[in-house]
Amino acid sequence: MTPEIDPDEVAAFFADRARRIDEVGPTRAVIYQDKQGDLAERRDAAEIARVLPILRLDGRQALLDVGCGTGRWSRRLVPMVARYHGIDSTDGLLAHARAQHQDDPHCRFTHLHAEQLSVAALGEADFDRVLCAGICMYLNDAQLTTLFGAIGEVTTAGALVLLREPVAAESRLTLKGHFSAELEHDYHAIYRSVPEFMALLQPTLLQAGFALVGEGDVYAQDGLNNRAETRQRWFLLERA
Repeated sequence: MTPEIDPDEVAAFFADRARRIDEVGPTRAVIYQDKQGDLAERRDAAEIARVLPILRLDGRQALLDVGCGTGRWSRRLVPMVARYHGIDSTDGLLAHARAQHQDDPHCRFTHLHAEQLSVAALGEADFDRVLCAGICMYLNDAQLTTLFGAIGEVTTAGALVLLREPVAAESRLTLKGHFSAELEHDYHAIYRSVPEFMALLQPTLLQAGFALVGEGDVYAQDGLNNRAETRQRWFLLERA
């Protein structure tokens, strides 16, 4: 049987990260690397530079940000789209993101677990861009399958879905109750291999008419990948 992580433990971890925003800052609160100098900030800058152009934004898009966290992406995305909607399951993270955009009428935030995504829960649909940055690793296979299926329901023809995810270098790696001295907290996550990731996409988004049109490494500099067991990758899917 495939090992699973406990959603309640994952929620507790992110609640702790939200409590630390003032201590570590909004970027490190969601990228971590608390004790690695400016690694979080360098990772953030490199990710934005590499991944943002892949979304092909020209100001006309409606974008759904799944797992928006502290608004690390929203502050870059909101000025570049016609409609932005960020969702997150952690109140403290979401509150920080929402506070940055109080005067943006085309920007919305909803407290929502990723696997609870639906048109009814959002109150809107017809998104032509979806960003999932570092959220899949905190979902069990059944939860992730549900999320992928829901993305198919809220997106339009021609939509782009960008997944940015740390993947296992070899086989699946599941961390359950792993105490991280770096984060001073128990850590729970699933690092899937690329074939495992594709296997979850096949009956969901790929079956719904999406095609994988691109993938690659997020960081050109190996020094930004500080774990030999995992590597940050991006995957771009486009709907016919």
